[in-house]
Order: sequence, then structure tokens, then C-alpha cells
Amino acid sequence: MRSKDPELMKKIKRFIEECFEESHRMPTVRETAKEMGVAPSCIHRYLVEMADKGMITYSSGRLSTDKIDKMKLSTNNAPLIGSIPCGTPDEREAYVEDYMPLPVSIFGTGSLYILRANGDSMTDAGIDDGDLVVIKEQNHASIGDIVAVLDGESRNTLKTLGFDYDKGCYYLHPENDKYDDIYVKELTVQGVAKHVIKAL
Repeated sequence: MRSKDPELMKKIKRFIEECFEESHRMPTVRETAKEMGVAPSCIHRYLVEMADKGMITYSSGRLSTDKIDKMKLSTNNAPLIGSIPCGTPDEREAYVEDYMPLPVSIFGTGSLYILRANGDSMTDAGIDDGDLVVIKEQNHASIGDIVAVLDGESRNTLKTLGFDYDKGCYYLHPENDKYDDIYVKELTVQGVAKHVIKAL
């Protein structure tokens, strides 16, 4: 068997890692071949030998490297799910716009998703219009938590959860004196806000 070019092996490994860093996916054999300017069959042979040498792992068409394995372990990919109003509850179908890698050392593990705040009713809690709010997905919350909720009419909003013991019902408290509390007969907790990501 003809020996493989060590420099090309390094270039292939670097391309795999750069692709993962930029888009959080592995390049296909065809994409790698195009980038290296060689045939896909040649790249396949290189990948097999690189795996034999321990430079990469290559099994059942899946590629990885030690660097990528560390990145995978240290991040939690959270979907960015559109906007949520921080004002009057608003009907809005959630949809995934993108996926964002969140460092586990800062944001923790578990099922997380990100909502883009819309409005100014939570500014006193440090949540401004356009901020990204990291939500821990759960169906329960404590009084005082900032929650993503659906009200009884299936409208979503982000507010501080309160309970009026005189009226015997929950209410959603805006963190802005311009707005009034929203009393609800029923609500569905979708998650609790844990972090805010904002531009300075």
C-alpha cells in the first residue's frame, strides 16, 4: 500500500475540526475531498489510515477527533426558538431559528432552549428587548421565578410568577412599573429563565 502524505492528513484533520467549530457538524467525505482537491475514494482511504493511527475516530461514516470530543462534552446545543413577548401575552408559534452551543461550565446541563425577548416589561429584571434568555425546560416553578408560560388561552409570555393568596390565583408580574400584573385562571409553565445573553 502506498504511504499517505502526513501533511495531507494534518490538513484533513484541521478541516474536520474547523468545520465542526464553525457549524457544529462534520464535513462529508465529498466535502472534504473537494476542499483537499482529491477524489472522495482517496479521502476515504486517508480517513481509514488516520483512524488506524489514532489521529481521528472514523466508524460507520462518523468522524471525530480528540478536540471535537472535548468540544462536544463541554457544550450543550440549545435551540433558539423565535421571540417571546415581554409585554401583553401574544399568540406566536414557536419555531427553531438556530442552534447555539452553550458552555456547560456556565449554563449547566439539562434541556435548555433560548428565547429572544420582545418588549420592555422585564427591564427591571435585566431583560431588555432583543436579549437572548436561556430557559431551562420544566413544567413547574417557584413563586418569584421568571417563567416562560402559556396562559389559559395558550398565549405565551415571559414574566415573574406570583400568587395572590386573597384571590387564590396565580398572576404574572412584569418587572416594569409601567405595566400591571396579569391575573390568570390557569397557566402552563414551559420553563424557568436561568441566564440572559446580551450585547453591550
